[in-house]
Amino acid sequence: MELLEWMMPMLNEDNGTVNRRNKPRHLLGIADEPSILGAVRHGIDTLDSCYPTRLSRHGTLLAREGKIHIKSGKYSRQYGLPIDEHCACSTCKQYDRSYLWHLFKANEPVFMTLATIHNLQYMNDLMATQRQLILENKI
Repeated sequence: MELLEWMMPMLNEDNGTVNRRNKPRHLLGIADEPSILGAVRHGIDTLDSCYPTRLSRHGTLLAREGKIHIKSGKYSRQYGLPIDEHCACSTCKQYDRSYLWHLFKANEPVFMTLATIHNLQYMNDLMATQRQLILENKI
């Protein structure tokens, strides 16, 4: 964030040779939630990273209540409970935490697909909220 605080004002300057004010600002490789929220506040328009899919491969699911480390045995009996009750992804609509725990523990490749679907939906929802806040002039 310190680098963005230093750099972003320079991109708004009109130095006479290149006008960068109306050009999109892309940040590569930053995707954890605190960094995204900070980058958007500093004027970053687009981001991309392997973060949500990497988390999926290692059994971490993003949720509004915080990260869920599905490898923990406490999820083995959470029948009927989706990853995130507010998520509309197909994984949350069709599978509960106990089944996802089972898939992860059994090294079933379908777990990574289901987890990735969810984590990407979570990130899309996060960015949709940020876009709405921008439109409402709250950011």
